[in-house]
Amino acid sequence: MSPFTHKILVCALFLCLGAAAQGRDWLTGLYQSPKGVGATVILDGSDRQMEIFTLRTDFYGLLSGRTADIGACISFTHDYSMFVREGADYRLQIHAGAGGMAGYMHDFEKGVLSATDRQLEHASGWTAALVGNLGLRVDFRRHLTLDLSFSLTPGAHLRTDPGTGALIVSLYRNGLYHVYYPQLNLMYRF
Repeated sequence: MSPFTHKILVCALFLCLGAAAQGRDWLTGLYQSPKGVGATVILDGSDRQMEIFTLRTDFYGLLSGRTADIGACISFTHDYSMFVREGADYRLQIHAGAGGMAGYMHDFEKGVLSATDRQLEHASGWTAALVGNLGLRVDFRRHLTLDLSFSLTPGAHLRTDPGTGALIVSLYRNGLYHVYYPQLNLMYRF
């Protein structure tokens, strides 16, 4: 792991410890999606609010065999519970919110459904985006939580052209095209 990744993980740990010291409930667990895999921390606040922090990889081009490079990003959303239903062994809530994302990853390129296999032509680049999140969360009695969500991430992608070295800024299209990719978090409540 790179030193940058170590710093991010240490910051996430201190964030969790700070939340626990304030008496807030917090959850931690695994993030799984066709977008990538990673770790998520959810801080439950008062008044049916939650803050969701995710550190994950970016698999664009990897699963289709178009590149061997893996990207990485960190995202944050502040979500509000829109609907809550409680039963004897579960608590169901629909949540929505907004936040931001930053990372280093590939962006969408044509040719994924072409007759011939084509490698990605553009280099990886820095991405900064806004995040809109909509999800369904189920808290079970035994401290387990399952969260299924979808996110829209409009933003900018900054990369260099390998041939000329020029900086190219473009719309981050994966954030719009992959809105239908589900994000599943399997969490443990502390």
